[in-house]
Amino acid sequence: MKNLFKKLFGGLNITWPKLIIFGIIMGIYTGLMALLLPDGNSFHDIAVTGEWWVLPAMIIIINSKKPLDAALKTFVFFLISQPIVYLVQVPFNYMGWGLFGYYPYWFGITLLTFPAAFVCWYIKKDKWYSGLILAIVTTYLAVVGVNRFHLMLESPLNHLVTIIYCFLMIPILLFATLKDKIPRIITVAITIVAILIYIPFVTVEPFETYNNSFLEENSITLVGEPYISFWAGEGKGNVEIIKYEGGYNFKLTGLYGKNYYFDITDDEQEYHFRYYYDNNLETIVVEKTE
Repeated sequence: MKNLFKKLFGGLNITWPKLIIFGIIMGIYTGLMALLLPDGNSFHDIAVTGEWWVLPAMIIIINSKKPLDAALKTFVFFLISQPIVYLVQVPFNYMGWGLFGYYPYWFGITLLTFPAAFVCWYIKKDKWYSGLILAIVTTYLAVVGVNRFHLMLESPLNHLVTIIYCFLMIPILLFATLKDKIPRIITVAITIVAILIYIPFVTVEPFETYNNSFLEENSITLVGEPYISFWAGEGKGNVEIIKYEGGYNFKLTGLYGKNYYFDITDDEQEYHFRYYYDNNLETIVVEKTE
C-alpha cells in the first residue's frame, strides 16, 4: 500500500496524451454515475459536488514538475472532463441539452483550478507553508465529510462511502505529500481547529412543505401511488411525497441559488417541476414545466 501511494503521489509520468485520456475517462465515468445512480448515493456525489475530484487533481499536481505545469494540466483535465459529464447524459435525460445549464457552475470551478493547482504544487516543497496549503484541502474534505455525515443521520447509508473517502483522504494526503513533522503538524492543527469552529454551524437544511392547494392551482390531481421519478440539481436538494387524508403533499429541501428539477409520476401521467429560492433567498418557488 505504501508503494502504491508513493507511486500515485510523485511516481507517475503524466504526459499530455495520458492526461487527455484520463480526463475523458473521468468524464464518462461521472456521467454514467449521474445517470445510473440516485441522488444520495455516494457514487452519484461526484456528479454534484467536488470532493471526489480532489484525488485526481492532487495526483496530477503532485506528479507535475513545475507549478505552471500543474496549473495547466489540472485546468485542461477539468476543461475536458466536465463537459463530457453532461454529453454522456444528454441522450438519456428529458432535459436534453438543457443539462448544460448546470455547466457554468463547473466551468467556474474549472477556472479556479488553474490558480489553485499552481499554489498546491508548493506542497511538494515540504516547508511550513506547504502545511498551510495542504490544510486548505484537508479542511475542505473534513467539512464535506461532516456535512455528509449530517445528511446520513437523516437518511441512513446515504453518502456513507463519501464520508469514509473524505476522512481517509486526510491522512493519506498528509503522509503521502509531506515528510517533515512541522508542515504535518500545521496541517493537522488547522484542520482540527477549523472543524471544531464549523461543527456548531451545521444545521438542518431549510425546507417548505407545499400542500394540495399548489397542485390544484396548477390543475394537478395526483392519482394512485405517486412517486418521485426524477430529481436533479446542484447541491443537496431533495423532494419527497407525503400522503395525508386529503391527498398528497410534497416536501422540498434544497440550497439557494441553484435550479432543481423533479418529476412526479402517478398512475396516469408524469409531471415536471422546477424549484429554486427567490431573489431574497427566503422562499422556495415552485413552477410546473412542460
